[in-house]
Amino acid sequence: MVNRLIHCCLLFVSLLLPLHAGAEEAIAVTTSTVKLELSGLRGATGNVYIAVYDSDDTWLGDATVQQHKVAIADALDGELVLVELQLPPGEYAVSVYYDRNNNGELDTNFIGIPKEPVALSNNARPKFGPPKYKDAVFTLTSEPLVQRISIEVI
Repeated sequence: MVNRLIHCCLLFVSLLLPLHAGAEEAIAVTTSTVKLELSGLRGATGNVYIAVYDSDDTWLGDATVQQHKVAIADALDGELVLVELQLPPGEYAVSVYYDRNNNGELDTNFIGIPKEPVALSNNARPKFGPPKYKDAVFTLTSEPLVQRISIEVI
């Protein structure tokens, strides 16, 4: 009886192991890479802050998919600041700002317009108001994607 119980338990575990291994493979394939190439920061020092959004409802708010603080000196390659993000396939939009005075926040004027250099995925530019998610959104598939974003440092 005990041998039969042990045999049943071993059989059960042996059936579950392939399922578990398959789940790990599925998890390993569920992320892809967005390569950000930020231009316009040559000679700049300090940090850039990157925020990733996945919906119009959260766009430019506090609810982000990912946030990154990137030291320009560590990520500078020639004239580009290079950053790689790992994300599941889907639709995303990215905002970037150069923290010119190194205070860790985006400085704005009294009506909320940024006083520090900002840029968006697809190099979207706002027209008559805040930038729109639909202008900055891109689709990430299982293949790596490059977003070339220009930041105008004045």
